[in-house]
Amino acid sequence: MVRTRQRGEGGFSLLEVFVSLLILSIGVFGLAMVQMNALTVRNPLATSRLSTAIGLAQATLDRFQRIPWDALRSSHPDGFRQGADGTAPAFSMLAEAAGDSVFVQGTRYFRVWRVTRDPEIPALKTISVWCCWRQGEAWRQVVLVTQRADVGA
Repeated sequence: MVRTRQRGEGGFSLLEVFVSLLILSIGVFGLAMVQMNALTVRNPLATSRLSTAIGLAQATLDRFQRIPWDALRSSHPDGFRQGADGTAPAFSMLAEAAGDSVFVQGTRYFRVWRVTRDPEIPALKTISVWCCWRQGEAWRQVVLVTQRADVGA
């Protein structure tokens, strides 16, 4: 026996609800993609330079994983300045004091790093890597920080 809907028995089936949610989610996803594309198109070089700087800083941290713990050292001390917010790169000194520099797609990136021992845990070192570049007249920077323990201690 087949039951038919009678008057007053309105509503949606579960399948209809799922289909409408699928259509809605595809629409929202499409709008999000359009917005992301608009942000990238507005300033593609800034996004590219930021990604490059993050990659270069991460490559330096990866390099420190292969160096023996006792051999971890900071880059040249003239590459840093002490300020109210702590240690930061001395942008005016980077050309002479940078740990290294590299050209990527016409932009020169400077990398400096600081290795400090933890005062409470002697077998732990904090490694901070700054990757800096000029964008117009302003300096930009990315800093990545990690810690490394002496597994032999």
